[in-house]
Amino acid sequence: MKQPNEHAQWDDALQDWLDGELNDADSAAFEAHLAACGLCQRSLPEFEALDEALVEASPPLQLNSDFDRSLMARIDAIDENKRLEARRRLELEWQQQMQSLSRNWRRTLAFVIPGIIGGIVLAVALMSWLDSSGITSNLVAHGVEMGAAELGGRSVDYLRLGITAVVGGALGMLVAPWLARLAD
Repeated sequence: MKQPNEHAQWDDALQDWLDGELNDADSAAFEAHLAACGLCQRSLPEFEALDEALVEASPPLQLNSDFDRSLMARIDAIDENKRLEARRRLELEWQQQMQSLSRNWRRTLAFVIPGIIGGIVLAVALMSWLDSSGITSNLVAHGVEMGAAELGGRSVDYLRLGITAVVGGALGMLVAPWLARLAD
């Protein structure tokens, strides 16, 4: 006769076989064992009686008719809440970035315009110094030789204005970022 410990695996297989949980190969192996094992043959009616008693003692499991609908509604609500929260965070972040951009643009503009004006003032001062040193006269004379005379009698004034504007703009663009960094 087999020892009870050695037979425990067949007791588990018996219960699984009764529940229909064995695959075809395991079921065939158990049925071959059952045909040859007197202990399993004697245990089979006890296990069947136990299964019947458990089925009778347990209330039938039934889901509420609204279970699927309420479950899906809860799932949808979770997803909707997450989506709404993500949208709220993105909108808040967008508003903060727009406010920051607006502040930065106004501050940059507030420093660029005075920077350019300051550059033009410096350019006018520089042009006055260049005029007194004769450098501008040489540039204008060279410009007249290059065809600036076609602008008319005021070509020298236009050249001086053009040089002042270019030098002033360049100085202004150099001064404006420096002023903006000072403001930070």
